Amino acid sequence: MPFHAPTLYQNIDEVYIARCLALAELGAGSVSPNPLVGAVVLDAQGRKVGEGYHQKAGEAHAEVIALEQAGERAKGGTLYVNLEPCNHYGRTPPCTQKIIEAGIQRVVCGTLDPNPLVAGAGRDMLQNSRISVRYGFLEKECKRLNEVFFHHITTRLPFVTVKLGLTLDGKIANRHGESRWLTGSFSRQYVHHLRHHSDAILTTAETVLIDDPSLNVRDIPNIRKQPAKIILDRQFRLNPDRYKVFKGDSPVWVVTSKTGHNEINAQKAKAAGIKVLEVDETGNALHLKAMLAQLGEMDMTSVFVEAGGRLATSLLTEGLANKFYLFYAPKTLRDNMAKSAFGHAFQLDLPDAPQLEILSSRQIDQDWVLEAQPIRKTKHANP
Repeated sequence: MPFHAPTLYQNIDEVYIARCLALAELGAGSVSPNPLVGAVVLDAQGRKVGEGYHQKAGEAHAEVIALEQAGERAKGGTLYVNLEPCNHYGRTPPCTQKIIEAGIQRVVCGTLDPNPLVAGAGRDMLQNSRISVRYGFLEKECKRLNEVFFHHITTRLPFVTVKLGLTLDGKIANRHGESRWLTGSFSRQYVHHLRHHSDAILTTAETVLIDDPSLNVRDIPNIRKQPAKIILDRQFRLNPDRYKVFKGDSPVWVVTSKTGHNEINAQKAKAAGIKVLEVDETGNALHLKAMLAQLGEMDMTSVFVEAGGRLATSLLTEGLANKFYLFYAPKTLRDNMAKSAFGHAFQLDLPDAPQLEILSSRQIDQDWVLEAQPIRKTKHANP
């Protein structure tokens, strides 16, 4: 039996924050636009007496669930939570009031909440009530768990994740645009997990014309919801009567140009209950940031992009992509005319080329998947 080294923590506070993170992750795919939060309660003697996680937007927060489970045993005890408790009325009352009423003497949180409605106010409220508050435990892990929420709450834009399936020589399809099935069945199942954790799946009319995808979540356990579907169709070429992407119960959005689109298809879509979002053009393409801004204002916090190299390149070069999942299949197409992942923009100066930071890599059956994020370059003024 292979030896697996245990995870090592610097102190007991990190151990319980790690447990909060594990609990919080159970809410993935169900709590948007809220953050993922888990909580643990210890009694005055340091024994665990309650735990919980935020299960669905509009329902009880993690701290409340854990405190209710603990009951009277919470008095004089410690509350662990991966995110600063809220101090404002939203769909539910503020958690700080519940913490004070429960008689908690010490609160340990992983990180403060960047939400302008919180942003230290929860900490201050607890401290003003003579409760000890400490924060900054496993902070990097806490921020990464809620990277979608943090990005949306501070920018009002959805967190954009781009998925690409590639050969070892960087091709995503043959010269005719065919890519099914480039990667293996286990990789495709993993993609369904990624879809399930997103508010919406975004593709292009070109991809629909070639692949006729369903763009739904399937073949995984415990499916709680179907993400919305967003199709970029500048000229509204797609007849909604003909393609699988328009079927099913999840909401469908077609993003099209404010001018020059096929009005017949647009009227068919509207009659079928499909939402039409009109945006300006920039050059011969839709204004992507304007589109994302409108989606963000509708509390769409995360968008999972499954399309071709042209859109992936645009999102990367315009600084709109937040993360990439690159699935490499052990194949080579050996064709210079085959479709490349990022082959739609000239970049002659190597030092200025977009750069990615590899966050993780793993083997899935015969495929390899890289999780990466763009490195944002800061411009320095000349001295």
